[in-house]
Amino acid sequence: MFSQLGFFGTRVPLYLDVVGVYFALLPFLMFISIRFAIKGDIKKHYISQLFMFIGSLIMVVVFEVGMRLAGGYEEYIKDSTISHSYFITFLIIHIIVAVLTVNLWSYQIISSMKMYKNGELKGKNALRHKKLAKILLIGLFITLIQGTSIYYFLFVM
Repeated sequence: MFSQLGFFGTRVPLYLDVVGVYFALLPFLMFISIRFAIKGDIKKHYISQLFMFIGSLIMVVVFEVGMRLAGGYEEYIKDSTISHSYFITFLIIHIIVAVLTVNLWSYQIISSMKMYKNGELKGKNALRHKKLAKILLIGLFITLIQGTSIYYFLFVM
């Protein structure tokens, strides 16, 4: 998986295509999960959020292991025409946004489950939950756009 070519017919390793497809599907899965909440099926909403969160963490681990086995981004940037300093700056911003988003997502899952179990996910707490969810969605979209850009920088340019 880490040394095989991917299924898109590019020079991208299989693990990057798998990770890319997962994260490309994530916004659609997220909206399905949100629909569960809107329809009042909180149990399905919580379970789907938990599975997406765990799936995302697994994909990040697969990505990191693959990157380390390949020799890091330096190995991939050799064939790219992008400026190294621009790429590093972009990558650092991507990592910051991604880490903040994952931390917010974990906080949202833990705090919301506690409030739900205690019957406190109503009124002001429900509004706060929705506000944090919107921020989380923005963070996810920014992270996904940045990740797609990095893929483009390293393997298309």
